[in-house]
Amino acid sequence: MIILSIVACLSSEPISKEFPTILDPLEDIRVGLPEGNGYPEEIVVLSEDTDEYAWVHARGYLHVSVEEAWTAVRNDLVYVNQRTVDAYTVTEIESEDYDYIFVVENEVQDIVPVAFTNEWRHVGNFNEKSEISDVVIRWQKIEGTEFIQLMEGSVEILPVEGEDAVVEIRIIEHLKATLDQESNAVEFVTDMADRWRLISNGEPIPEY
Repeated sequence: MIILSIVACLSSEPISKEFPTILDPLEDIRVGLPEGNGYPEEIVVLSEDTDEYAWVHARGYLHVSVEEAWTAVRNDLVYVNQRTVDAYTVTEIESEDYDYIFVVENEVQDIVPVAFTNEWRHVGNFNEKSEISDVVIRWQKIEGTEFIQLMEGSVEILPVEGEDAVVEIRIIEHLKATLDQESNAVEFVTDMADRWRLISNGEPIPEY
């Protein structure tokens, strides 16, 4: 999620954070939905680089059901950074508290090879008809390179009222890193949304 042509020195220590017991989005979404008829499969992105970290909010539509969107986003081609990660392994962890936990060990080959591990946790919420009403996903870096001090994010899948095959998606990321934290966060979030749309529609993802 960050281009690691690293010659700079670290300016701060890594930030250690615990996963919340109940999965909620990182914060309230700060961006509106795409405008246009027919729920366009586009995303609207807003970002800012602050003293604490860079944040990115993205919001859009997919023309699939909640269940189909959830299946697609569990594909590692969607949620692993296919642009900058050279090799990775995914391990699924059994859990009584979450529907899915994926631990991803990432390797990036650059001037200085680096490795880091992300953890993704998924929960599907159910309505009174025992149907999935919405999905919340949280991820964060749990160990690895000090060039990334903080990497955390959330994903929501929400039904669109009156539509069986359209969902709203929301992606938020916070990134504190040695170089280009805002541009790298924006790139990952927009890439992820694009790959999610392609996989949902049965199309191949780009070769970066």
